[in-house]
Amino acid sequence: MKKFRLVALGLIFVAAVLFHIGFANGVLKEERTLDSGVKVPVSAHDVWQAYAGGIDDVALGAPFRQYGMRTNVGGKEFRSTLVEFPFGSSVAVDSVEADSAGNGSVGSDSAATDVEEGAGAKPAQNAAGAKSVRGIILYVHGYNDYFFQKEMAQKADSAGYAFFAIDLHYCGRSFAPGDRRGDLRNMREFFSELDFAVELARVITKERTGHAHSLPLVLMGHSQGGLLVSFYAESRPAEKFAALVLNSPFFDFNFNWLVRNVAIPVISELAMYLPDFSIGSSGNPNYAYAINRERYGEWQYNTEWKSEERPEQFLGWIRGVHRAQLELHRGFHINSPVLVLHGDCSDDDDEWSENQMHCDGVLDVEHIEMWAPKVGTKVTTETVAGGLHDLYLSRKDVRDEAYAKTFNFIDESLRGLERAAD
Repeated sequence: MKKFRLVALGLIFVAAVLFHIGFANGVLKEERTLDSGVKVPVSAHDVWQAYAGGIDDVALGAPFRQYGMRTNVGGKEFRSTLVEFPFGSSVAVDSVEADSAGNGSVGSDSAATDVEEGAGAKPAQNAAGAKSVRGIILYVHGYNDYFFQKEMAQKADSAGYAFFAIDLHYCGRSFAPGDRRGDLRNMREFFSELDFAVELARVITKERTGHAHSLPLVLMGHSQGGLLVSFYAESRPAEKFAALVLNSPFFDFNFNWLVRNVAIPVISELAMYLPDFSIGSSGNPNYAYAINRERYGEWQYNTEWKSEERPEQFLGWIRGVHRAQLELHRGFHINSPVLVLHGDCSDDDDEWSENQMHCDGVLDVEHIEMWAPKVGTKVTTETVAGGLHDLYLSRKDVRDEAYAKTFNFIDESLRGLERAAD
């Protein structure tokens, strides 16, 4: 009888393993079909319809514009939003001129900004004295985030780049009642809206500037957006992006070795069966305290879209992020020049301390440094001392350094393209 029970238990175990293998293979196949790696051309009608439907951006005000985009992935429709800072809108004033409340330009009424000396070459002037556009920048925000960084747009414009940012589905301007804010199931579900954003940005820039030929396009991504931008560029080699700039990218979960290498993979497997199982909200609000104007920071933003406490999270979100990170860890083959920026220290303690004002309070900078070489064949990694998780939201001297490194890198990447074309 004992032998029979052991045999029965063995058969049950084998059956369970075979069932899981079959189920997992089916899930993996379904996940891969969200994007084959071959870009499906975006409908010209949809692009022009989105362009015609552009309106003034309510969140940032004039001259910012926003354009609604709709995509269908795996039979599910997603809403996303492209934000434009119309090329030529910046004026040559000090980028850090404070407003009456003593805060930086983001979220205030202070004037548009110019690039600090040394933070990128000045754009060429045409015969009429107007700036000539040198390229296009598309910025992708991170988790629990949206685009609100006026200063970034103004600096890019002053350096000669047409600037655009996307609010991904379920985020910021694209969020609607009933959505699970910031949620995802697979990084590939964002690819079609990034395809749309790239095409729409090119159309808008051509209409805005009259530039006849295709301009070099640079992708910028912060945190989860940095992981997404890398994954997207890996899947779109034909686009030949001019450069990638990754600001504290989410290359790994900020946990110890055991959690990252044992617990997270197990949870990721479990998520195939229970993707909608809620794990509540994780993390502490200290990073928000470090940047929020109402706390210790200097930035004003919509706290309904970028909250102190992270949104409710689900096992499916963990799996979606983990699967993208695994692909990165195996190694991407991006041939575009890539700049990976990160701070010089990390501090995610639950208790508030002054360290939160000059360290990354979300990710481990050593993980970013470790995985950066896996992004591609031309990766440059730079440390920005005193940088917060979003380096461009750090104190003035730190973010000035981050912007200098960013635009010097982009400028040099474009010069490399020009030399290659000669």
